[in-house]
Amino acid sequence: MNDLKFILTSDVKESFKLNIGQGSKIRVLREADLRKLLDVPTAIEIIERTYKEYGLNESHTLSNPPALYGGKGGLNDARYKVKGATLFNENVTGIRLISDLPVGLGFESYHLLLVYDDKSAAPLGLLDETWLHRFRTALTGVVACKYLAKSNSKIVALLGAGEIAKQLFPALEANFNFQEIRVVARRYENAKRFCKIIGERITAEMKALENAKVAVKDADIIITLTLADKPVVGPGLLSSGSFLCSMGETEEVEFEVLSEIDRFIVDEFEYATSLGDISQWIKSGSTTRDKVKKKVNGHIGQIIGGLIPGRQNDTERIFAIIQGMAICDLALANYALRKASEEGVGEIISIFNRV
Repeated sequence: MNDLKFILTSDVKESFKLNIGQGSKIRVLREADLRKLLDVPTAIEIIERTYKEYGLNESHTLSNPPALYGGKGGLNDARYKVKGATLFNENVTGIRLISDLPVGLGFESYHLLLVYDDKSAAPLGLLDETWLHRFRTALTGVVACKYLAKSNSKIVALLGAGEIAKQLFPALEANFNFQEIRVVARRYENAKRFCKIIGERITAEMKALENAKVAVKDADIIITLTLADKPVVGPGLLSSGSFLCSMGETEEVEFEVLSEIDRFIVDEFEYATSLGDISQWIKSGSTTRDKVKKKVNGHIGQIIGGLIPGRQNDTERIFAIIQGMAICDLALANYALRKASEEGVGEIISIFNRV
């Protein structure tokens, strides 16, 4: 794919306009449609391009605040979240509507994404974003590893074996020559099941472990994707040259780890203060917003945009909090909608039957 902005023929442009640009008709894309429209290499290229433009500060604006939360607030109650973004270069705005219900050790999740045309304010598409969100989240982690992990990384410690973790492979292995993938889940049986499934996709040895400390020891890349009720990575565990990528919504990394690393990277600081490690560090009184912000060396967009360096040597310990940004969801969704228009994928529905 040479041009990810998707150059449409005049006939397709007219069809795109008639089908989903007049406000009365919207294209609906479900999971099966999105899996057909998006492949890993194209998605990674879109994410890198979007992050680069974000780093150069020329592409977007996020909703203000970056996220809104709703629900009763109880431990077992449904949780709701709204995130939005605008991509200037593509003249689209997206609103993500997310609901999660705690079920057992995980969540029953429903993710919707509405995409709007900024020139007309008309809705263009409605996407079932549940799978796309997992796909995008995993690939943003892959991109972070590409720029911040050692190129000769051999051992991966994966803490968390849920649906997002499954989307890491084989994409992550494509950038490295791994020897071993160590997997830890809340239940050992889940880690073994994950290894069996993913082991059929990749060449590295898959190893299910019960102890996070054992998994992290001497690992080159550590990825945390958990719903842990307490941190899974503490001080004294990171080896020289390791890359730690925290991607969950809870406190996965103890605050004291910050004093042991050489560089600290985020994707979007404001959002990180509302959910995940930084949020919990601030709530617990371990630090303040201003103090932790001073420790941040930059964001992933600045690295991909070439404004600050990525990994500079094989001994740096780098810690990144990569939780995903709505601009990446929107860029992938807009690409999928345009390709769907060309290929006739999805369902066209009428909502606004105005007189």
